[in-house]
Amino acid sequence: MTSKIRSLGVLLILPLLSISIVTAFVDTPTANALTKRDASAPNDQPITATNGGNFLVCGNHICAPGEHARMQQELSQAQTGKTNHAMSGNGQTMSDSTMNDKNMSSGSMMNGHMSGSMMQHDMMAGSTDAGSVLKLSNANLPLVIPLVKGLYDGKDVFYITTEASDSTIADALGKFTNFPVTFAPALAKAPASSQANIYAFKNGIVGGGVLGFQPNVVDSIPGESKYSPLWKVNLVEWKNPASATVLGSDDDIMNAFNSDKITITPTTIVVNCPIIQWSGNNEGTIPAGHLKIRDTISESGAYGNAQVLNIDTDKMQVTFVAHRGFAPDGSTIYYIATDASQKGPADALGIVFANKTQNTISTSSAADLYQFSNGIVGSGPLGYQSGVGSTKQGDQYYSPMWRIQVITWKDPTMATLLENTHDITSKSSLTDTMQAGFVVNCPFFSADTVYSHDK
Repeated sequence: MTSKIRSLGVLLILPLLSISIVTAFVDTPTANALTKRDASAPNDQPITATNGGNFLVCGNHICAPGEHARMQQELSQAQTGKTNHAMSGNGQTMSDSTMNDKNMSSGSMMNGHMSGSMMQHDMMAGSTDAGSVLKLSNANLPLVIPLVKGLYDGKDVFYITTEASDSTIADALGKFTNFPVTFAPALAKAPASSQANIYAFKNGIVGGGVLGFQPNVVDSIPGESKYSPLWKVNLVEWKNPASATVLGSDDDIMNAFNSDKITITPTTIVVNCPIIQWSGNNEGTIPAGHLKIRDTISESGAYGNAQVLNIDTDKMQVTFVAHRGFAPDGSTIYYIATDASQKGPADALGIVFANKTQNTISTSSAADLYQFSNGIVGSGPLGYQSGVGSTKQGDQYYSPMWRIQVITWKDPTMATLLENTHDITSKSSLTDTMQAGFVVNCPFFSADTVYSHDK
């Protein structure tokens, strides 16, 4: 059973803008998904190498014996709104008969070591005798998100904007895209090694950029080792706007800077802007590409090997599959998956491999998302009940960078529905929790957002 749990842990799949704005910076507090940390802590960098393995994170360090349990207890005391029954899409309690409707989730799950069919056979064996099946209404829904055009190597890239580490910037970006952008102060704690660079123009050529000038420029695209969806914002300003030209790459920007034509002002703002579609690089080593597209959406909860239904660069929108889950208080949230820090999970989900985000795993720029490897059969990524987030949008500690924690019932026949973090803590003696060892970028959205932007 131990080897099975470890396999499950390792193989878990999920599931700017005005000149005045750029002067508004937030002194971001130290954040952690589980508990408040000592603000006097000297830094937020991991002390221990953490590239997988059986460990739990407590703030900026690996938990000492008993520390994580104490933190869970503190968290449970802070949680309210515990419910006793599964909730339907409209917030009403589901009947027992509905909960017992069969809703077996299949889906492909694999990494570099095991195929999806092998994984699913191992996952289901000995676990479906729990006697309970949870069927959530609207387990998967289409979510239409606006695209923003940027430039890389003089070519177009298209990305979405879901979170920002500054509240004023988040509000302004939401107005720019006409889509909610979540204030996520925890992203300010993302280590520099997990970030890439994006350049926004304060003057120059008038255009569709977020500040009203030329499009933003990014320094990397998927397929490059330095790519990250977490972008450090840099502001570019022409010294003589009348002589401005379009700068299409970071090389063009640096050449203009070295020629004393522009200034570059780095900020402390971090935005989560996953690239959805891109052209290749000038060297020809990276071809044009986009997130993998699927044909259908299913209520079964099966995550499948693609997370996008449609990419429309004429209408400037992308349609994601939004998966239902529970917030820490038991309320309904939805999330999408855009990239993962390890190649196996990324390939299996049909999302981007962004290894740089692995560097968030032992910092408070990532939060915990609990998924289930056995017990109640349902619409979760492993075929069991939906996952529970340790934070949600609006919380001080919310981050879209999720450390996946795998919960396994010691005796699957004792499994009950766990809808919030209080439930998880209360059943800790009956379960084992293990970190899967990678990070998945899964922005959360409220049900209202999903319903108002579906297709």
